[in-house]
Amino acid sequence: MKKNDKKRKLKYAISTVFFLIVTILDVFDLYNDIFNGRGHTIKDLIWLVILILATCGNYYLMKDVGTIDDDDERDAYVEMKTNSMMFNILNWIIIIASIVFSVWGVILYSRNGNEALTFTLIIIGAVLSAIWILTIIINFIVWAVNYHKN
Repeated sequence: MKKNDKKRKLKYAISTVFFLIVTILDVFDLYNDIFNGRGHTIKDLIWLVILILATCGNYYLMKDVGTIDDDDERDAYVEMKTNSMMFNILNWIIIIASIVFSVWGVILYSRNGNEALTFTLIIIGAVLSAIWILTIIINFIVWAVNYHKN
């Protein structure tokens, strides 16, 4: 096994152990929420699913380091294309969610004048719009750097 592969395997092993510990802590927090009635059960369930996926993902990445499949150039090409497609899909999801939250806030304000909820929904829409604009700027910067390198 190459030295670089050993470092990558160690990095994934440490990440797997870290996420496993955080997952166990979240399970205890979920247990306390259910039996002590604190009311954060849904939030903890969502975090538990995310942490389990992160733990399993890091574990399988760790197992794949140094194998024949890890060094395949075709896999790297497919991964690059997939990441590009995921970036585009994420951009569309962000802008659609931004529009939905902003319109929802405006409709709620016009119907019943609930200012706190309206303000919150419009702020969420504005933050999502700012994130979308930031991703476009970052995409342009990456394109410009790659253009000047070539």
